[in-house]
Amino acid sequence: MPFKTPKFWYQNKVSWQAYALTPISWLYQLGHHINQHFKTTPYESSVPIICVGNAVAGGSGKTPTGIALMKLIQQHGFYKNAYFLTRGYGGETDIPRLVNPDQQSAAQVGDEPLLLARTAPTIVCKDRKYGAKLAEEQGADLIIMDDGLQNNTLHKDITFLVIDRAVNFGNGKTIPAGPLREPLSRALPKTDAVICIGGTALQSEKPVFESQITPDTIDLNQKYVAFAGLGRPEKFLNTLENLNADIVDWHEFSDHHLYTVYEIENLLKEATQKQAQLITTEKDHMRLPNDFKSQIKTLPITLNFKDNEAVINFLSNNLN
Repeated sequence: MPFKTPKFWYQNKVSWQAYALTPISWLYQLGHHINQHFKTTPYESSVPIICVGNAVAGGSGKTPTGIALMKLIQQHGFYKNAYFLTRGYGGETDIPRLVNPDQQSAAQVGDEPLLLARTAPTIVCKDRKYGAKLAEEQGADLIIMDDGLQNNTLHKDITFLVIDRAVNFGNGKTIPAGPLREPLSRALPKTDAVICIGGTALQSEKPVFESQITPDTIDLNQKYVAFAGLGRPEKFLNTLENLNADIVDWHEFSDHHLYTVYEIENLLKEATQKQAQLITTEKDHMRLPNDFKSQIKTLPITLNFKDNEAVINFLSNNLN
């Protein structure tokens, strides 16, 4: 179920809410540990698996990172038929399915699979093992798994931990007292390398690759009504403000929110009254009712690695 990220997760000082929820965090981690312990032996695919994961609940930049890695692999011809594999959060399908953006909606397969499918063939499946098997049947020679650091049903050849350096790990507490899905003492040992987005590089014994997210240009002569439903929607607002966009109003929605006709009609009405253009993220655009998509502008973003050669060499050395 979509939810709004609690603000206290990313406060510098640990809040009373975090302290109050800490006992529940202990129970959450106990349940997670038991679940992981009794899982069956991970399925070992016949093709290499790259996992792009994170330690926090949403908003770290996994999806643009996965797309950037896929494009590097495509450009350098390591593999000829690389596939994405994703759980498809927010979708309704329980069986492995090849994503077709022309025939499927975010309500059916989730928003991230639709976004990934613009770069490479994408399979959505809640059970990654069966998703990997379908990719093999489709002729995949490499799989990039979007998310899955905490999933042990599938053997991974390389696991990347993605960190947004603007917020790192928030208050350092686990769900629901903080954003961590599991303690870092468990997450880091499962990681082969770290990808830092923005800021300075993390000090780690693991290989660390620096990256930056670059937004597209924007018309500075236009006024905008902006909205987003992300893990941390304020990131989109900050991006627009850093571009000096003229934002006349701003609306936050929960992560993976499926927009209704009523909501979009109201937003369009407000934009018209304020002589502004409605704008959102590419990910949010996937969740809009089809009849309104052409009326709403998006701000594309691209993740760029500081040193492409270093990433390429790491992939080449660890996939052979």
